[in-house]
Amino acid sequence: MSRYVTTGDAARALGISSATLTRWAAAGTVTPAERTAGGHYRWDLPVLREQVRRVHVPADSRRVLAEDIARVIHAANRELQISQGDPRPSPPWDNAPDYQIRENIASVVEALADPERTAEQNHQGWYERLIADGWRHGPVKDEIAKTHPDLVPFNELPAEQQLKDRLFIAIVRALTP
Repeated sequence: MSRYVTTGDAARALGISSATLTRWAAAGTVTPAERTAGGHYRWDLPVLREQVRRVHVPADSRRVLAEDIARVIHAANRELQISQGDPRPSPPWDNAPDYQIRENIASVVEALADPERTAEQNHQGWYERLIADGWRHGPVKDEIAKTHPDLVPFNELPAEQQLKDRLFIAIVRALTP
């Protein structure tokens, strides 16, 4: 029996959609362990996790850790939430729920793969991943019920919520050589 997993299983293990993982493979951001005779990808999960964790940045062959950038973004977003009076700001990174960590890292990987990515595109990617994972719009952010008030199109977000996506993109650009 093969130790490799399907694209669907790999995507679920990473907390992203199969479409996102397939796009990353097409863009060369990640490399599958093999392709079946039918053209389907198969993934070595430990290798894939390392590929997702580390994103190659062409500038002087340095490697930037997507997780390191995601940590900075998470901290900045938390501080923004506090300054805006959010009654339930995100917890510090080390206490954040797994879905928040996965989403931050996945968004950083996508932003690094597409230097022209806009705040609206960033929000759309986040939206699509959460919807694919069974989340829905709801009045409060609830990890158990999988509801989130920001699961709406970018142009329907309040200005302070749009600011989070703009801050995200600005930090990725600032930390990318």
